[in-house]
Amino acid sequence: MNAQDEIHLFDGEIGKEDISLELSKVLSSRPFRNSNQCSTLLRYIVDHTLSGEENLLRERVIGAELFGRPPDYETSEDPVVRLRVSEVRKRLAQYYLTAQDQQRIQIEIPSGGYRATFHLRTEPKLSDEKHDPEPLIEALTIGASTVHSLHQTEARPISLPPATSVFFRSRRLISLAVTLLVLAIVGTFVAVHANSPEKAFRAFWAPWKNNRKPVIISIGSNAVYRFKFEYLNRYAEQHDLKNAGQDFYVPLQKGETLSADDLFPAYNSFVALGDVAAVSRVVSTLTREGMSYQERFPDDVSYAELRENPSVLVGGFNNPLTLELTKQLEFVMRGGDEIIDTQDPNRKWLIDKVKDAAGTTDYAIITRIVRRDGDAPFIAIAGTGSGGTLAAAELICSPTNIHLITDKLPKDWSGKNFQAVVKITITDFKPSTSGIVAFKSW
Repeated sequence: MNAQDEIHLFDGEIGKEDISLELSKVLSSRPFRNSNQCSTLLRYIVDHTLSGEENLLRERVIGAELFGRPPDYETSEDPVVRLRVSEVRKRLAQYYLTAQDQQRIQIEIPSGGYRATFHLRTEPKLSDEKHDPEPLIEALTIGASTVHSLHQTEARPISLPPATSVFFRSRRLISLAVTLLVLAIVGTFVAVHANSPEKAFRAFWAPWKNNRKPVIISIGSNAVYRFKFEYLNRYAEQHDLKNAGQDFYVPLQKGETLSADDLFPAYNSFVALGDVAAVSRVVSTLTREGMSYQERFPDDVSYAELRENPSVLVGGFNNPLTLELTKQLEFVMRGGDEIIDTQDPNRKWLIDKVKDAAGTTDYAIITRIVRRDGDAPFIAIAGTGSGGTLAAAELICSPTNIHLITDKLPKDWSGKNFQAVVKITITDFKPSTSGIVAFKSW
């Protein structure tokens, strides 16, 4: 099927001019106008789809054409195209979800490829069916008029024996007592709920939710070097490894030397499992609270974007944005394995790798900045190891645990900046308990 066949639908025909007009609307919308990369990538995909140039819609070609990669770069080691196309898909979904006018045409990039499709949108039908208010709401709105109505209804002139009248009067008293008891229980529930950890949780995330721009999640990646494929192919041929693929360990001998020509830095390719779990918790929280988001590696985020968009920085030593944006604060990460108090350098939290070779303890800094001279707020969850980062994410993303932080802060903490140093106990390579060992708000 060629590109022209694709845009003929069962209920009409979409012309290229219509698609170009829709593309212009999409690129000028809020989800796209702040991202040159996503806008350029979407235009590239749509243009070459309409031209039927399937050969230019391959991952390696897109990487070379738009992202400056070598023509023969290894896509399995550098997922830049997959990440950016995933981001474009999210922005398209956000655009069509929030567009005020009903767009006639919808542009999509189905998973599993880099070719666009175009569809006629159908407007949802509105139901004329009227629904009665929920019975529970009606039951909880019993006021003076309702009680008055109740007494009038039951006071109809009916001839009853004296014993029966007493019986019904007793029933009315019991009914009224039950009603008052229910209202008291509901009132108590509302009062308790208003002061529950859920309230602290919503106050914690309010600056992010109140900012209508997507939250940028910056994900730290580990510094990893890998063998070049020429080296691996040569080694496989020499050792008759015909079906080993490109992912196998080379058994290096003690004292053996390697040439720098045999290695390459695998940028933005390896993320620690704990950091992945931390990102998952953050994404789940943002989704639950109805906030849109973008997942980026640090080198794909500009400081201008961080001033405009609320953000969550995941990772400590492996995330340069975290280190840069927190370096002037009181609690900072130093030396690769410690957290220090810059106001009291003798106060530090260090992992003893000799005594704790099993890694049963970790530390993390939670930094929440909401007062930035007009700039958007940011959170940094930074463990000295990935277990610490995950534990910090669990604290800020759990309505039942967030009080462990907020209980340490002054009553008006929600509008202030703060830092908290967390000590984490690791059990079976997972964070099990956490406690605040230092904090500051301003």
